Amino acid sequence: MSVKISVVLPVYNVANYLRKCLDSLVNQTFKDFEVICVNDGSTDMSLGILEGYSLSDSRFKIINQDNQGLSGARNTGIKEVQGDYILFVDSDDWLEENALELLYQHVSGFDSDITMFKFKYFDDDTGEFSEGPFTNLEIIDSSYYTGNFCYMDVLDIIFKISHAPFNKLYKTSFIKKLDACFLHGSYYEDLEFFYKVFLKAKKVSVLPEFLYFYRIRDQSISTSGDEGSFDIFNILKSTKQNLIDSNIYDEVKQEWLMFVIVNLKYVYLRIMADLKNRFIDSIKENYDEFELADVENFEGWHYEDQSFYESILVCDNYKEFDLCRDKISYEILSKHYETLSNIYKQQIDELTRENNELKEQLANSSIKSRFKNIL
Repeated sequence: MSVKISVVLPVYNVANYLRKCLDSLVNQTFKDFEVICVNDGSTDMSLGILEGYSLSDSRFKIINQDNQGLSGARNTGIKEVQGDYILFVDSDDWLEENALELLYQHVSGFDSDITMFKFKYFDDDTGEFSEGPFTNLEIIDSSYYTGNFCYMDVLDIIFKISHAPFNKLYKTSFIKKLDACFLHGSYYEDLEFFYKVFLKAKKVSVLPEFLYFYRIRDQSISTSGDEGSFDIFNILKSTKQNLIDSNIYDEVKQEWLMFVIVNLKYVYLRIMADLKNRFIDSIKENYDEFELADVENFEGWHYEDQSFYESILVCDNYKEFDLCRDKISYEILSKHYETLSNIYKQQIDELTRENNELKEQLANSSIKSRFKNIL
């Protein structure tokens, strides 16, 4: 039976968080939806929790499978959807209770292939919520909020848009037509999936509302630094090919090169120490593949990304690499503050000159006033 929205919910050993996620779905103000719960070989009480909800609410459907990872679970869910639209939810996160209602009202008017919306981070250790340009979509000009757009309209910010799958509603027919799926068994699959579908979407819209809460916890895949970290190289290669196939690679190449470094640095800073040397070697091995020598300038780069880039070819091990990064970072900061210092000195000299002129004017005015009083 067809429904309006299908929620794809991969579940793997999240018993401590699952009920909050499921409750946020049960309590939705919008009712015409299904939840495809893909139990990805959980060994804790997750399956029992799912079964309890499915017994009391027929909208919750359970699919059991051997562990295939997040990508495999999402792909299984995609195959089973009956809804007009697909929403991916991670099982340790949760939604605002009016999320589905607002989303369906929005797409009913826009008929978008992809609808983006805002989300907030929730730190599981501190209990604090946070947001930023990545989560609140402020990088997308508000002029795009009133209609659909496509990737060609936002080439200048194409690598600054959130590539997370969970803050987007996808039209099912669009996803099925592309036969789009997540790279099986891979980390960082969100990045590859986003550009694969975003570069094919004719109609993209933004719903400027905070509808999703993303939990940050130590055990999550996004914070691990194991062997899977090396998947980033294939992910970046695949994404580069998507850019080439869309005939925009040359136009966005400089921004793409910075994006490559940003992602490599992100992974390197989180990878386990005993894998760091291999990771640096892998960067060198893919240096030509990524065309990193073609970086023309560092305009718009963060100084830490620049220092990471400049250290790649000059170091033989990660300890030397880290020292080199620090050295270059301090050199960049030193030049930056030296420039600022010179600017401030010029401003001080100018203000001093203006102050002296004002004092002289006031003194002359005072002398004239006293002379008039004498007369």
